[in-house]
Amino acid sequence: MVELVVSDILCKASDERAYVMILKEKEGNRKILVAIGHAEAQAVALALKGVNTKRPLTHDLFKSMADALGATLQCVVINKVDDGTFYSNMLFRRGEELCEVDARTSDAVAVAQRMGAPIYIDGELLERVSIHDVRGGAISIPIMIADIGTLRSVLEKAIKEENYELAMKIKEEIDSRAADCTPTEENTEENTGENKD
Repeated sequence: MVELVVSDILCKASDERAYVMILKEKEGNRKILVAIGHAEAQAVALALKGVNTKRPLTHDLFKSMADALGATLQCVVINKVDDGTFYSNMLFRRGEELCEVDARTSDAVAVAQRMGAPIYIDGELLERVSIHDVRGGAISIPIMIADIGTLRSVLEKAIKEENYELAMKIKEEIDSRAADCTPTEENTEENTGENKD
């Protein structure tokens, strides 16, 4: 497992309501980008800066409840990425009992910052989803962490620019996701409008 730390929170240039949280490996240079919403960006930024609010925010309340119940957050583990969405588990200890809780990555990170818990990711997963700096200060992201909408936009651009090798790779990724998508109760529920992370 590789430990990550929050490196930065950036507003997306294309949408001022959407943010990107950058997590960097603690002992290295690899980074991952996690799309988050405004509320989550604010919660993480406040914790990063050590700002205390007059009234507890949701993540502060969660920490207070865990403290009151005698539970400590041992760590957060980012364990999967699917269609651009990162999945995480929070591992709590209460006495001798360990409890694993599924959480959105942005929420898990916001709580981990408040509770002083480390954030981990499997080394192989980090290698597959980490971004890479390229010429001119731009970054390159792995296809597997881009959502379908982004993939379709890049596919159109690649075709216009006659970059057929890239277009073929992106088309294969889109097709493989469509083949993996079978109707289940989970993916047929109505979209609640929450941001992916």
